Amino acid sequence: MSQKSQIYRLTRIALAALCTVPSCLEAGLIIWGEAHGLTGKALRDGLDFWGGGFLALHGHLAALFDVQAYQAFFAALYGKLPYHLWSYPPNYLLIALPFGWLPPWPAVLSFDLLSLLLLAVLLRVAGKGGWFIAAVLASPASLENMLEHQNAALLTALIGGGLLLLPRRPRLGGVLIGLATIKPQLGLALPLFLLRRAPAAFGLAVVSALAFAGLSWLVLGSAAWSGFWHFTRPAMSNVLLTGQPPAFAGGLISVFASFRFLGVPAALLVQGAVSAVAILLSWRARSPIAVLLLTALACPYLHDYDLLGATLAVALLVEKRLVTGFAPFEAVLCFLAWFGPGLLPWSPQFAHVTPFLLVALLASAMRRGGLAPCDSSLAPPASPVLSAGRSPIPVPPDSTAPG
Repeated sequence: MSQKSQIYRLTRIALAALCTVPSCLEAGLIIWGEAHGLTGKALRDGLDFWGGGFLALHGHLAALFDVQAYQAFFAALYGKLPYHLWSYPPNYLLIALPFGWLPPWPAVLSFDLLSLLLLAVLLRVAGKGGWFIAAVLASPASLENMLEHQNAALLTALIGGGLLLLPRRPRLGGVLIGLATIKPQLGLALPLFLLRRAPAAFGLAVVSALAFAGLSWLVLGSAAWSGFWHFTRPAMSNVLLTGQPPAFAGGLISVFASFRFLGVPAALLVQGAVSAVAILLSWRARSPIAVLLLTALACPYLHDYDLLGATLAVALLVEKRLVTGFAPFEAVLCFLAWFGPGLLPWSPQFAHVTPFLLVALLASAMRRGGLAPCDSSLAPPASPVLSAGRSPIPVPPDSTAPG
């Protein structure tokens, strides 16, 4: 190996290590909190994932749609905690349900590891190599997702993996994308792209989404969907429009959040315009890179961990540019987009820059092949709620009530 190659390799290793520093520091604080009896706070959003599954499993589904009962359940286990709210549709609750059999920490850690494993497997099936997969799994966005115990790895597996599988396995790709309706706001830019590029995948995405919703209705009952429609949906809309509670709204990094200082009507107008343009551009998009970035830009409710999809787009873009060459400052742009999710918890001001960074990345992706010309041909054909309170909520395994 030449000295120049060795220096280049060491530089890449140093940059990769640098990107993990903010998340490693954050992990240290979480470990410290757990060691000092702050388990409820250390679990972060994982507490909602486990709590939703546990309550539904033990016949207390209605507590998910009752703020006081939901908060009281967690307070009885861990004392005073930051504000918690069940914020997902019933099909996501179907995923959380089996984890309700486990104690909180094993439940959230198992979910984290299984989500990463699914992402790794789908990237491998899509033809990506070991170093590519390791880079995505160890990226700042992935680390932040694990520290928050959120679902971005699962969503990136379903959406990103589904998009990458479209050329060779369009039917499987469509099914995966349909399952991503557990977070419907991340799918705004997907229907038109699928409809034009892979009609078979579009049809199967619709079928899998409806089947997933129907299965959740059969397992959880109509009360789950009623609670979602009458409580969860307006509650999350209220978070977006009022900025309350700050624990939810304060971490938003969407176009809407960046322009909220102009007032809610103006921010909605800007976000609506950007979302409309992103959806229209998805009709002409021909690469997963562009679609993943358009998906992030179109979403009004976006957190730092949700950037794992954009991180996958960066990895795909860098993979291409290592062959075709970087434009001036393009490598710096990719580094900032890669590093940003880890920086956000320490420097919230970076959130206001994030949408502009995504736009710059999209322009970079469009520079060579991100969008189809107007006369581009289509892709080749695809190949052959219960009542809470009737019985006491059981004490979960391995939990310790305060006092």
